[in-house]
Amino acid sequence: MMMRTTGTTTGNLATAVICRGRKGTGTKMVIVASNSMNVQNWLFEYLEPYQARNYAFYLLEREKDFIEYASNLDTVMVFVEDIFFGEKTIGKLDYYRKLNPKLQFVLFSASQLPLNVAASYLRWSNGAKVPSSYFSLRDREKEIKEALDTIFNKRQFIPSYLRESFDYYDQLSDIEPHLTHREIEIIRYLLAEKKRKEIASILVLSESTVRHHVSNIYDKFGIRNMIGVLKLAVSKGILSTDELLTFTV
Repeated sequence: MMMRTTGTTTGNLATAVICRGRKGTGTKMVIVASNSMNVQNWLFEYLEPYQARNYAFYLLEREKDFIEYASNLDTVMVFVEDIFFGEKTIGKLDYYRKLNPKLQFVLFSASQLPLNVAASYLRWSNGAKVPSSYFSLRDREKEIKEALDTIFNKRQFIPSYLRESFDYYDQLSDIEPHLTHREIEIIRYLLAEKKRKEIASILVLSESTVRHHVSNIYDKFGIRNMIGVLKLAVSKGILSTDELLTFTV
């Protein structure tokens, strides 16, 4: 049975949300979060066969509706387009994951993200109990169907082309560094190819002080190159994804 509704969907949940699938006691709710109805419809073409498994799909276009649906006890899975939360995607993913650690989290893209960016999103949204999955709607149809079949059988799916980048972040998952404002400034100048003498002059510091800050950064991250520091800082939400997008490795 197919349904579309813009009224109240379940209990006191928000209105102006489209529901497709079966509603009723025991129905498993699945959120599809995207700012584009075209993207929602595109994805739902692949999701439609899973309605027979007693899933109801709730299509959300607004971030303010997301928390209401994600915290509902009947919600078992969320599909979130990578740009749904805007520039602060990484931090938002971690926040919503913590609201419901048992939620199955699936990131998807309607475009081709740089692999490091896709891997950092996936790594940051990964829960200890239910690892996140990722796929792109630009993948081949066979690969998308394989991804969804794996996901709906409650297993993690990471496309082969993303595995190497994801493993890089996964190896660093136990590191929780904290950077001071000054250290963040220095990282940005180093990545802009400024020499330490130039940085010292810009920040009105001695060269030895700059060297000391750089040494502290490396010690905190356990990495001896600034590109590695950048990647981990972005994956942890310490620096924004813009830092990674604007820097060519």
